[in-house]
Amino acid sequence: MTKTLIVGSAVLMAAVAGAQTPAKSPAAPLTFTKDVAPILQRACQNCHRPGQMAPMSLLTYQDVRPWIRSIKQRVVSREMPPLGIDPHVGLQSFKNDPSLRDDEIQTIVKWVDAGAPIGSAADMPKPRIGGAAITWTPASPKIDTSKPSRANQARQPSCTTFSPMRSMPT
Repeated sequence: MTKTLIVGSAVLMAAVAGAQTPAKSPAAPLTFTKDVAPILQRACQNCHRPGQMAPMSLLTYQDVRPWIRSIKQRVVSREMPPLGIDPHVGLQSFKNDPSLRDDEIQTIVKWVDAGAPIGSAADMPKPRIGGAAITWTPASPKIDTSKPSRANQARQPSCTTFSPMRSMPT
């Protein structure tokens, strides 16, 4: 009888405690516009845009959708984005490092596993790269190819004026 009373009161206390705690709201579903597009903008779109070296563009949802399984596979195996440097040896951080953090990889994986929902157009971040691809134009060279002045030439050693081999007896 005592055991039944203890178990019954424990069940009752658990029910009361459960009724007093607010229900946890389910986590908002991951969407392309809100969660994945910012990751792709930072880490992928430098190469994955029209006219660049990557084989496909990843600027819009329509560009990304056919490739979601491949994207998931490549980011989980850390083949993409390519860094080419072992982050566990030597320097640990790099300027403009396109590498994905573990939480970003998990975001992409969960988004793909959820069916890759697009989300609201209002949540889409502003394009980081304009409609046209960024073009690179070579700058003027920074090397001075003019001859040094006569005064400067006198102070500089020349291999024709001094050679240790000439002064050695034979």
